[in-house]
Amino acid sequence: MKRKQPPNWTTKLDKEGLQYLAGVRYAKWADKELADDPEEASKVINEILPKLFPGFAQGRETVITKEMLEQIRAAGMPLENFTPGEYKTSKNTARIFDNFQMLQAFFNDAEFRKIFPVAAAFGLMFVQDVYSGIAMHKFGTNELTVDQMFWTVGTTLEWFAGVLKKRKPIDFGKGRANVELLGLIRTIRAHQTKKLKPKELKQALEYAGYHVPDEEALRLFEWRAKKKGQV
Repeated sequence: MKRKQPPNWTTKLDKEGLQYLAGVRYAKWADKELADDPEEASKVINEILPKLFPGFAQGRETVITKEMLEQIRAAGMPLENFTPGEYKTSKNTARIFDNFQMLQAFFNDAEFRKIFPVAAAFGLMFVQDVYSGIAMHKFGTNELTVDQMFWTVGTTLEWFAGVLKKRKPIDFGKGRANVELLGLIRTIRAHQTKKLKPKELKQALEYAGYHVPDEEALRLFEWRAKKKGQV
């Protein structure tokens, strides 16, 4: 009996890259299946998966701009150890910077700015409740250290992102960079032993739990990101 061959894209990534994608896949599963128990989900993602898939334990690369640092510091977050540039940071720290860039993209949209004041008035109360609930559940207090604050803010934003996405296909429209997707593509490309074709890259992303419209949309998305120096 002929043995079934593995998907071609798996033969073009090194061992650490395959472990990383497996970790991302099961981390998304944990986020979804353990949504009612964030502490258990955090344990699976931050403790169990890195042991099962060592490549998943690597830090995440993120670009920190001068404008971003100035705005975050102005908001009262102490980031004296950072200067503009590209960093490999912990997942939670990278998540803060990535989410910040995502929100900046929204604020640059004229239609979003029109409705923001009204939406923010109602939304802020809800966000505060969610943030406080997560902080109390995880740490038993709202008086958090800087690291605890980063974790709580990141988890709050990720919770809202999960509510909004509901596993819908990624939207490549209107020139907005999907920071999370760009980061995953950067990681895949960094671990490839042979260059993945658009079809193979799409398959690798789908294995990790990211559903994209089609190969051509993905190819154009990556091409535009390269022109902007994002990948």
